[in-house]
Amino acid sequence: MDPLIERLETMLESGNDNLLLRFSLGKAYTEMQRYDQAITHLEQAVVFDPTHSSSWFWLGRAQYEHDKLGQAQENLDKAVEVATEKGDQQTVKMAQVFLRRVQKARPSQSD
Repeated sequence: MDPLIERLETMLESGNDNLLLRFSLGKAYTEMQRYDQAITHLEQAVVFDPTHSSSWFWLGRAQYEHDKLGQAQENLDKAVEVATEKGDQQTVKMAQVFLRRVQKARPSQSD
């Protein structure tokens, strides 16, 4: 297992549970293509802070990569909404890129 993930999982097991920890785990698992684990942690991250646009983006991205296209579209739309409200243009742009990918993939695939 990745040393970063090991450290973060140890922190979680010791009772530390917060937005940053869940977001970091979700992003790291996504980058390792372990999408089920990523989605679980990122779903918790958006519970901790529904205004954290990066959590919505990475949740949608993990779902897209895991072929959960309907859920990905909903969460990427939420990322755009939250990021726009906060003035986070970088997240808006990244989410829009993945929304286009979802839209291209959806006609030939279903959730």
